[in-house]
Formats: sequence, C-alpha cells, structure tokens
Amino acid sequence: MKKLGTRQIVPLIIAAICTVFLITGLNKFGFWNAKKLSPTPAFVPSIICVLLIAICLITVITSLKKEGKAKYSKDEFLIILAGAAVVGCTYLIGMLPALGLFVILWLRLVEHTPWKTVLIIFAIIAALVIGVFVLWLGVRFPTGLIYNAIFNQ
Repeated sequence: MKKLGTRQIVPLIIAAICTVFLITGLNKFGFWNAKKLSPTPAFVPSIICVLLIAICLITVITSLKKEGKAKYSKDEFLIILAGAAVVGCTYLIGMLPALGLFVILWLRLVEHTPWKTVLIIFAIIAALVIGVFVLWLGVRFPTGLIYNAIFNQ
C-alpha cells in the first residue's frame, strides 16, 4: 500500500469538513421547503459541499498514482494565508465585509489591478451576492463581533 502524504491527507480533511457542514445544514435547515416551494438557506451550501466532497475523493484517488513528495510553492501558501485571514475577518467584521475586503485587497495587492477595474468588479460581485444569496435565497451570513456589539445592545 502506498504511504499517505499531504496529497491525500489535505483532501480527506477538506472532505470531512464538508461532510460536517453538509449534515449540519441539512439537519438544521433541510434542502427544499415544500410548503413555500423554494430553497432553504442550506440549498446552495449543500450543493457546494457535495461537489467538494466528490472533487476531494477524486483527488485522493488520482493522487495515489503519483510518485514522490508533493511540492508546494509560495503562491499556494498565500492562498492558505488569505483563507485564514478571511475566516478571522469573518469572525470580527462579518462574512460579506470580509469577502468584499478580500476581493479588493487581492485585486489591488496581488493582481495589481487598477482602482477603476477593482471598483467595477467589486460592484458586480456585491450586486450578485446580495441579489442572489441575501435577497433571493435568504442566506443568513455571519455578522461578526463588531456588528453584534454595535447593533445588538
């Protein structure tokens, strides 16, 4: 049997996390509201979790055929750091502001995009996220400590 390495362990951890989120979301919200004939707040996250689990399992199976140790570059660690920063900012300022800040900072600092293009892209993404997820699907995004401290006195 081939020795397990990061090529297999990381996707298995991600698949396990997705499984927990999938089960929690379906148990708490369900998938589809039969009375209203509309999706529940867990509709899109459930689809994404199922897809991620499938991708992770495919990745593990295909990685078993590869030889040698995995090699990682600086850019891959930048993505991990950015993800951790988004999670930390979500805890403090909420998910939507954290993701908006991520888009702006990534486009400016990593991609070196001009401000005009950054603002146009940000406006389009914000309109899509708010229109689809907040208004249409009714997804409740985490608000963060600062928001809760100000508005839940």
